[in-house]
This record gives sequence, C-alpha cells and structure tokens, in this order.
Amino acid sequence: MVTSDNVTYVEDIVPNVLVLSRPDDFADVVLASTVLVPVRKSLPLAKIYLLVHEKFADIFFRHPSLDGLIVFNEKTTRRDLAKRMKAVGADALAHLSYSEFVSEAAQLAKIRNIAAFEDDAGKRSGVNLEIIPSAQHREIHEAFYNFEVLAPFGVAEETKPKMNLSPDPSGEKSAAEKLRKYEIAGKDFAVFCLDSNALGHVVDVAVFAGVARWLCENAPMPIVVLGENRDSAQFLRFCRVAHGAHILDLRDQTTPAESAWILKSARFCLSGENAFAYLAAAMNCPLIALFVDFSSGRWFPLGHLTTNIFTGAQRFFLEPISVYNRRASRAFKKEKLASALEFTLALKNL
Repeated sequence: MVTSDNVTYVEDIVPNVLVLSRPDDFADVVLASTVLVPVRKSLPLAKIYLLVHEKFADIFFRHPSLDGLIVFNEKTTRRDLAKRMKAVGADALAHLSYSEFVSEAAQLAKIRNIAAFEDDAGKRSGVNLEIIPSAQHREIHEAFYNFEVLAPFGVAEETKPKMNLSPDPSGEKSAAEKLRKYEIAGKDFAVFCLDSNALGHVVDVAVFAGVARWLCENAPMPIVVLGENRDSAQFLRFCRVAHGAHILDLRDQTTPAESAWILKSARFCLSGENAFAYLAAAMNCPLIALFVDFSSGRWFPLGHLTTNIFTGAQRFFLEPISVYNRRASRAFKKEKLASALEFTLALKNL
C-alpha cells in the first residue's frame, strides 16, 4: 500500500485503457516521449493514448507504443474532451502535467483512476492517486517527473530516459521541398534556434553570430533558423552581425514534424531553448546546447550526441538578476565554442 495524507492506493493498478495527459508546451510534449516505450513494456495488454494539443500530433504519427492520440484545440470544450476519452474506454489517466481542464473532462468521462502530484492538491479535482514527490524531485531532470506520476500503474523508472518520436512521413517530403526551394536540400546546413527559454531569457545573438562567423571561415554552410517569430528584433540583429552567412528564416513556417525532419538532416543544431534542443536530440541531430547560468544545472537534452555548454559566469554580490542574466547570456568563450563545433562536425562520419 502507498499512503499520502489524503489518499491510499494499491500499487500497480493495471488499467485497461490509460491516457497520458501532456496538454502543455512543445518542449514538454517532446520530453514526454521518454515514457512511451517503458509504458508499453510495463502494460503490454493495455491500450495507451497520449493526450496533446493537435498542433503537436504530427510528431506521434502512428507511434508504435501508442494505440492512438486524443487531441484538442482552443475550441475544444470539457464535454468534447470527455466524449473522446469515453470513446476509447479510458479507465485511467496520468497527469504528466496537471490541467484542471483535462481533470474536469476526466471526471465527466467517469475515469476511475487519475494520478497527479500532491503539489496540485489545492486545485485538484477528481484525483484519487496522489503522488508524493521524491526527496530529490526538484533536483532531478524533468524527464523523471513523468515516471513518478506513472508509478501507481507499475511503470518502472528508466535510468537513462530516451525520447522516442515518430514524425509524420509526409512532413519529410514537405520539409525537403522547403529546403529545395532555397537550394539547400542535399547540402550540409546548420540549424539555429534563437528563441528565449520558458522564462523569457535568451542567449545573446552575438554568441550565435560568433558561430556563424566560425562556420564562414572553417566550414561554410547555410544556416536555417527554426523556432517562433516572436522576437524579430533578436533575429534581425543576428542577421546584421552574422558576417555574410547564408541565412534561411523558417521561423513559424514549419510544423513540428517538418522541423523534426529538417533537424534529422542537419549537420548540427545550436539552441539555447528547450523545445528545439529536445527535438534535435530526439532526431539524433548533433546538438550544441547553450545554457545561460540562470538555467538549472539539472537540465540537459538527453541526447547522446549532445554537447552542453555553460558559461561558468557567477552572480556578483547584490547584482540584480536581470543584469546577471544579460551578462551570463553572452559569456560563452570563443575557444569552448570552437572546440564544440569541431567535435560536433566530426560526428558526421560516426
């Protein structure tokens, strides 16, 4: 028996139909793919569905560990979502990320077993499997949180979680057409993501520009910029200081599946933002992940081809956090970047 202050339950509840709920952002949806194979292995007779926003559905196209997807968008009501859960016969739901909207829909669908962290106790509705976080919960990689929520269903934690996507094959064709339009298809190219992280912090564009200059001098190739078109000033500044590099702006012009296929073909990806770092790692694209020191040291993209770079900058006594973040965001050493680039480009023949 496992007991919390409010809930007692028997371990290893075996569901007939389990819904894995991840209704939040792109980065966390990609990261949630680490549980799909382990869940399937632990529950070979159960039907497994992943609940995500419809804009992310194309990276789980006919995923071999899933029986299907439950998708929603901004127009979906709680009753709509409840009907979709009932239609697949769901009798269990795991909140990989808690959502009141999803939880209320699960109640309407009369799902018997719903798991969530006790952190959500104040806003919880319908949760009867309350998970007490492990002692090191706030110190471990976010990928392990998902396994904690799945513990009541007998899913064992992976010691080395691995992302597992199945992007829509049609996205490979359309992505190639976009690259061919700009005469990049079949050539070596790099991918940059200039986006900010979830807290709104960005790696200074001078760092990306320095890499562009290094490429021009040592390994000339086009640079494809992926991500969101939410900070045009950041992108335009990068273009001005990129020293004549061939830059293709595909921000907001690719679906998640197209982005995945582009990353699979790229020589490497440079990103200071979680979603595209995760996506690059999931597609086995060599990745140089830049970390400003306001990022937690426990975060990393999980890819075996990943080279993580920290600045090593330290916050001064009484230094405002905003000042420190700006200083740290441009404190990446040229020598460290050059070494990482040389190593990453050498991976092509491995």
